[in-house]
Amino acid sequence: MQTEKRRLVELFYDKFWKELYIVAFRRLRSEEDVEDILQDIFLSLLTGDVDLQNENSVRAFLHLRLKSRIINFYRKQLVHLTFEQDAALKSELADQDSETRLMTRELEVVVMDEITRMPEKMKEIFLLSRNERKTTEQIAVQLNLSNQTVRNQISTAIKRVRVAVNNYSQQDLTPAAVHIVVTIGALLLIKY
Repeated sequence: MQTEKRRLVELFYDKFWKELYIVAFRRLRSEEDVEDILQDIFLSLLTGDVDLQNENSVRAFLHLRLKSRIINFYRKQLVHLTFEQDAALKSELADQDSETRLMTRELEVVVMDEITRMPEKMKEIFLLSRNERKTTEQIAVQLNLSNQTVRNQISTAIKRVRVAVNNYSQQDLTPAAVHIVVTIGALLLIKY
């Protein structure tokens, strides 16, 4: 029985191979992939529940199986492509994230360097304003200064930091770095 089945499969292979090859090649455009799929399909005739005595039934089975295998082929390619794109995106985001962290650290160093170069009273007022989030009035009372003096000192400190950040930002910056510079600049402009 097995030899008879094998002989019928070989007969159908000779009869339908070219027809199926043309259909598959139009969709896949790869001889290697088409040959792999066709080999698989004809082998499935040996194990499938197909009436090998009915040629029309075999032909319909082969075309249906070919369609299914082509769909599976593209589905696997899509999954593979999606996986590759996901991995590439994660890698890119990780690179951007580490670049952003590095840029943030660099900007923090630039800002802190400028703050340390400020005169002591200006530094004290600026740090009370930014780090402790005290209002102009609270700082004036705490340091026994006028409100205007505190405002002038904060304004001058902000200008100094802005100039330092601006000088730093004159370097070649990525869009992420520009975003960070703008964010820090905006934070420095907030009045308390």
